[in-house]
Amino acid sequence: MRAARTTDLTSPERLVTSGPYALSRNPMYVGWSLIHLGIGLAAGSGWVVGTVPLAGVLIHRDVLGEERRLEEKFEDAYRYYRDTVRRYL
Repeated sequence: MRAARTTDLTSPERLVTSGPYALSRNPMYVGWSLIHLGIGLAAGSGWVVGTVPLAGVLIHRDVLGEERRLEEKFEDAYRYYRDTVRRYL
């Protein structure tokens, strides 16, 4: 939260590359996916666990769109970041 606390995620004015964003370009999505999986496992809910792959596909689709927008806005800075930091893990 601290790394991106002043960033408007819908219209960022700066590229956040510190904190968890230095390890993953999408740490929030990774966290949400792990929480989704963990809740399903902890609850013993096969249907919740079963929806993890679908949620992953939908998240990935959104991530690809976000990456296009970030590359358009931040150009070389984003390309360097993209080339040096993994998308998820």
